Amino acid sequence: MEILISVAVTFLVTLVLAWILFSSNAESKRLAYERERLTILRESVRDQSESERILEAIDLGVLYYDARGYLSISNQAAGDFLHSIPKSFHLFLEEYGEANGMAAQLALGKEYASAVLNVSGTMIYISVQPVGVAPDRGNVVLIRDATRQFKEEQQRKEYVSNVSHELRTPLTTIKSYSESLMDWGVMEKQRPQILKDVSKIYEESTHMEQLIEDLNLLSSLDESSIGRYMHIEVVDLTATVKNLVERMQAQAQARNIDMKAISVSQVPNIYCDRGYLERIVANLITNAIKYSNEGGNIDVYIGSVRDEVYVKVKDDGIGIDEKDQKLVFERFYRVDDSRTRSSGGRGLGLAIVRELVELQAGIINLESSLSQGSEFTIMFPSEQKVLRQCLSELYHKGHT
Repeated sequence: MEILISVAVTFLVTLVLAWILFSSNAESKRLAYERERLTILRESVRDQSESERILEAIDLGVLYYDARGYLSISNQAAGDFLHSIPKSFHLFLEEYGEANGMAAQLALGKEYASAVLNVSGTMIYISVQPVGVAPDRGNVVLIRDATRQFKEEQQRKEYVSNVSHELRTPLTTIKSYSESLMDWGVMEKQRPQILKDVSKIYEESTHMEQLIEDLNLLSSLDESSIGRYMHIEVVDLTATVKNLVERMQAQAQARNIDMKAISVSQVPNIYCDRGYLERIVANLITNAIKYSNEGGNIDVYIGSVRDEVYVKVKDDGIGIDEKDQKLVFERFYRVDDSRTRSSGGRGLGLAIVRELVELQAGIINLESSLSQGSEFTIMFPSEQKVLRQCLSELYHKGHT
């Protein structure tokens, strides 16, 4: 009897211990499972938060309409581009895809549809692309600012149009004078008339040659390749400018213009490309001569202010209207005045001046009034300032 009782007690104890071990193991598995689910949930939340942060950080508008056609994802950029964000894909196509054909493209089964819209003066590019497989197929809408792209495209078209116009004018003149010589025959014209015709042809061909040279220079500036050919050296600004003014005296005297170079202070040397510096100043002086009155005055000042040196070309000519002053540095821009057009300007001189000045770390300013003349001032950092800046940059790079 005692043996039976002992066996029964042992069985019960074993059963209880087995249940405890089983329960403990099940609880451990449950806890491990819960921990795993919690980890996955946290990662999912983190991934979603990171995705949301990425969507908010990019400057590309993003919308996602799910398989039911409801808006499920949108970012701040999309709200900035569009004046309103429809809550359904159907309403989106009604508002932004009807007039431009996007809705029709998608209705015809196209895998991709796009259009350009003008929204409150901003040109935006919208593309729509279905994603996924039916019945879980949604639509992604991408929106980006295309204003700059359209502006550059417009500028390219205007540039080509302007170049064509500038080349067509001298070509027409050359053709007409050549035809005159051919039709009348060299033997039938008097020598003075022949010389006049040939001189006009030569003048217009020179104009074309200068235009092509200017266009090549501007093309090099656009490609940022011109810097490879710059020869930077220490230049005595006063001596360089005074020498240039002396060389250009004949042009001024041809129009009875009194031109002189004036040094107003001790001027330190500068680092620059001497050839480009001379071209900058020569263009400014040429403009001053061209747009000055007969018997006028041109003063070319050379001076310094603190760590900056400057050249100022001042004339008492026809001047420039205030509305035109911000535009005169644009390519092919010419003040709409019969006198300026008859002067033969190509509308590229000041554009070249500005870009060459900026290429050499300089700035250019204009002050002008109609009938009161113009004053162009270019400023460059002095040799000592450039050296200090270089040493400072080297020092900080050595401690980073």
